[in-house]
Amino acid sequence: MKKLFLLLAPLTLGLMVGCSYDDSAILDKIAEMEKEQNEMQAQLDAQQTLLDALANNLTITAVTQTDNGYTITFSDGTSMTIKDGEKGDKGDKGEQGDSFIESIVVGEEDVTFTLADGTVIVIPLGSGGSSDGGEPSAENNKIYYTTFDGKKLFPNNTEPAAFGAILVSNTYEDGQGVLTFDDTITSIGEKAFYRCTSLTSVTIPDSVTLIGGYAFEDCSSLTSVTIPDGVTSIGYEAFNGCTGELIINNSKIVETDYSYGYPPSSGWLKGAKFSKLTIGNGVTKIGNYAFKGCTSLTSITIPDSVTSIGDYAFYDCSSLTSITIPEDVTSIGNYAFKGCTSLTSVTIPEDVTSIGSSTFQGCTSLTSITIPDSVTEIGDSAFWDCTSLTSITIPDSVTSIGSSAFYGCTSLPIENNIRYADTYVVEVTDKTLTSYTLKENVRFIGDSAFYYCTSLASITIPDSVTSIGGGAFEDCTSLTSITIPDSVTSIGSSAFSYCSSLTSVTIPDSVTSIREYAFSYCTSLTSVTIGSGVTVIGKSAFRFCSSLTSVYCMPTTPPSIDWYVFEDNASGRKIYVPTKSVDAYKTADGWSNYADAIEPYVFE
Repeated sequence: MKKLFLLLAPLTLGLMVGCSYDDSAILDKIAEMEKEQNEMQAQLDAQQTLLDALANNLTITAVTQTDNGYTITFSDGTSMTIKDGEKGDKGDKGEQGDSFIESIVVGEEDVTFTLADGTVIVIPLGSGGSSDGGEPSAENNKIYYTTFDGKKLFPNNTEPAAFGAILVSNTYEDGQGVLTFDDTITSIGEKAFYRCTSLTSVTIPDSVTLIGGYAFEDCSSLTSVTIPDGVTSIGYEAFNGCTGELIINNSKIVETDYSYGYPPSSGWLKGAKFSKLTIGNGVTKIGNYAFKGCTSLTSITIPDSVTSIGDYAFYDCSSLTSITIPEDVTSIGNYAFKGCTSLTSVTIPEDVTSIGSSTFQGCTSLTSITIPDSVTEIGDSAFWDCTSLTSITIPDSVTSIGSSAFYGCTSLPIENNIRYADTYVVEVTDKTLTSYTLKENVRFIGDSAFYYCTSLASITIPDSVTSIGGGAFEDCTSLTSITIPDSVTSIGSSAFSYCSSLTSVTIPDSVTSIREYAFSYCTSLTSVTIGSGVTVIGKSAFRFCSSLTSVYCMPTTPPSIDWYVFEDNASGRKIYVPTKSVDAYKTADGWSNYADAIEPYVFE
């Protein structure tokens, strides 16, 4: 071709000199011939490069797909570029393909080039130094993906450092895209798929240990992503803007106890809008704050392997409508489902022993719940403001219900002016009551149940009651006497505070603790008998009881007390204690402040 061009050149010049007519057509022809010569030479050089590589035992370290072809990189650092497209055809971008190449096939171990004349050249891939010293498996050197338009996806970051391996091919056939690397993939680097808006699903190989910050940010069509078990770290806002299903097979990511300031919703899950969460088998624990603030979640699948749910685990998952807690779960943490305002039903498994503080607080759509016989304790504010809760069954196994456990549960049934949560008195709805007899099955008088019933003069408490909550009878200013049955074991803080007409009270032997301010400001109280079982008397329990002159304290071992349990300036007050315990009381912490008032007494 070069010799032909040299022969034609003088003739062309002669025609240009000797003729006066328009010679632009001849010049165009010459330019076209020169272009064809250059292209042919480039193709011959490229073909020779492949043959030289084969002859010199070079390997291919990278086959990188570009938007109009491939860049081939060899082990000696040299590279060549091959254009994509049909022979002789102007592509979408007006670029002609390299006609000497029929096809390029990237295999597991080599790259096969089929030339236009039928010649086949096979050049091996470089080893890349796999992390385990062996060849990468088909699962660990590929990322499978799909796109909504059925076209190849070009990652935003294809640097070897992003994946721990070199991208050698990118194919999309029969609805499946595959990114193939020369070695085991160890990471999905920072912004690797950033703003890949056509991406609809991605499968990350098990070999990956790191997903970088913003790795899938703004992948607005991504509806399915699986985090494998090997991942130990996920970067900031890795899935910001992603919707659909999040599948986590990773025990470390789920089981980690995150701190208050750094839950996943302010880190790797920040901005994510996944509506469905599936946790893989093998995860045994859902950690503290694990999915706090995932406001788009509507459904969650928790595997049977999980045995505990941490504090704040699903706090403020406001779109969550239902959840099934596996049968082997024994512990549900504080605030676990607080603020799940769309949660309508939940099943608590048989092995759970306690419901933590504020576990279901603010679950305003929750209508009913059954507590299993295994539960012994319901924490403070456990069902606070569950305004749609119409029924609840509290088993006999429950021995303790925390303060304000059912506060604000305004849909619970009302019977004779009392709102009940099964055997728990929630509140008196008619504050003008003058007397009342609680039904026989009541076991708990809740916090503030009779608060500010200023006309209540008498109350009958059945033997079934085991605890009197904080502020239960606070400000019942007309109450003149109270009989506390032997079944009661605890009297809450401020339980009878400001009962200014109460003149005497006997605390039975069954009571073990009298909380702070329990009888404070009972200004008409003249006599108190403290049962033998009391071990703790809280701060100011009888303080500001200015008329209290006789205290009969039956325990032989002085209960632990804080200062100011009694009014300091009560004139003529006597504290009667068992004869053999006088010295013990006078020298005990707190009691020594009242040593001058302590006297021996023989209790029958």
